[in-house]
Amino acid sequence: MPPLLAERRTDLVEWMDREDCDPERLRNTYRAFPQINRWVARWPALYRRRIRPALRAVAGEERGLEGCERGRPIRLLDVGSGGGDLARDLQRWGRRDGFRLEVTGIDPDPRALAYARSAIDAEPGPVVTFRQARASDLVAAGERFHVVVSNHVLHHLPAEEVPGFLADLEALASHRVVVSDIERSTVGYALFSALAALPPFRDSYIRADGLLSIRRSFTRRELEAQVPPGWRVEASPPFRLVVLRDVGARDGAPRDGALRDGARRDGAPRERGRQAGDG
Repeated sequence: MPPLLAERRTDLVEWMDREDCDPERLRNTYRAFPQINRWVARWPALYRRRIRPALRAVAGEERGLEGCERGRPIRLLDVGSGGGDLARDLQRWGRRDGFRLEVTGIDPDPRALAYARSAIDAEPGPVVTFRQARASDLVAAGERFHVVVSNHVLHHLPAEEVPGFLADLEALASHRVVVSDIERSTVGYALFSALAALPPFRDSYIRADGLLSIRRSFTRRELEAQVPPGWRVEASPPFRLVVLRDVGARDGAPRDGALRDGARRDGAPRERGRQAGDG
């Protein structure tokens, strides 16, 4: 690996994180996030493989409850929701698959929250709640969600803070945690540099901050050295890492295969043709 990428550079500050960044370029960056999260981070595939099986498991358990407990919405939390596009997509995909989904996005940056809320007002559709908070705030408040996801947060953290952050996500989830981030690599750096120079990403911070983010990111081996017991790190091409925790499997008590990726459960919503997030 060349000297530029030989070590994590957590001292580098992304333009979006600076209080004096250009507001218009910042808005353009938020507008470009849906393309990045679908094409590069490949969240449609993550939804199909990692999140939809967990939603089926929750739906099956809810159908087995008695009285007023039956039919409660499935709660999903997006930690570090940024411009809100992933939270909105997850709500949309879940609804199309027949799940009664309640999505909350949290982010400590008021600028991101303002954009996320304005996008909901401008594009009526799936209802998502956005709140200014960190995961630790929700843990302290005793909140719980069935599924917790996080995108592009890990590379912002010093290595020593990763275990605590993941522990907070685990404390918030009853079923599954899915964390996606960049894998630092020479080829990934070169390809993203070329991709982000395309017209849709001009007049934004996508290229500059994306390259800084790659330099701040972990390799798989580095990340595996930081995750707590019970977590697993998997490669997710192209040049991505996914960190997973099946919370129901803790203490050696799995949910009878309920969270097996891609598995069907009796009583889960029946798939109807082309599923949300496919393709």
